[in-house]
Amino acid sequence: MKRTFRDFKITRTCTKKYDDYHSYTRFLREDFNHRCAYCNLLDTQITTPYEVDHFIPEDVFKDSWPELKTLYGNLVYSCKKCNGAKSNQYEGDISKREIKNDLFYEPEETDYGTVFYRGDDGGIQSDDEKGRDMISKLKLYRPIHNLAWICEITKSTLDKLSAQIDAVGKDSAKGKKLQEAKEQLQDYYEDCMAVFLANYNNNKFAL
Repeated sequence: MKRTFRDFKITRTCTKKYDDYHSYTRFLREDFNHRCAYCNLLDTQITTPYEVDHFIPEDVFKDSWPELKTLYGNLVYSCKKCNGAKSNQYEGDISKREIKNDLFYEPEETDYGTVFYRGDDGGIQSDDEKGRDMISKLKLYRPIHNLAWICEITKSTLDKLSAQIDAVGKDSAKGKKLQEAKEQLQDYYEDCMAVFLANYNNNKFAL
């Protein structure tokens, strides 16, 4: 079964100009809907700060087009796993002065929801050749991305259960059964998040 990878379109709205590209972080956070542009991880799921990726890497543009360091169109909201995996990978012709990196779909220009999907286990997959190459280059095949999705889906289910309990009343027969199910799922969610965060925050793990 193919499950939705992303259900929103990234739109760049910042018109400000800063000398330090880190100053754009708060705008990127909003424009990228609080999610990593590449793996779609929600930034509130982790305690590690998100990073600002240069779509065209600095090693490529620093001599021929240094303005890209602070040009908002070249900045991408990224979790540390994806930013580290992407690193300085680049293919293209920088002399054309176009914000393009032929190895990756530009996340604003291309809706990643049409390129990637989730399998039943939460794994990121693609039927597109370039999309499959991106999964390899960004290491989106790693189990940590499956685990992140499972945690997010579990949290969403918990929220839905809470809403149902409020609707039927927690003291009703149905409300009590729902509350019991919620408590069991809450235990699973906490265990799942503990494993996820321990692996995500530890650079020695390659999960």
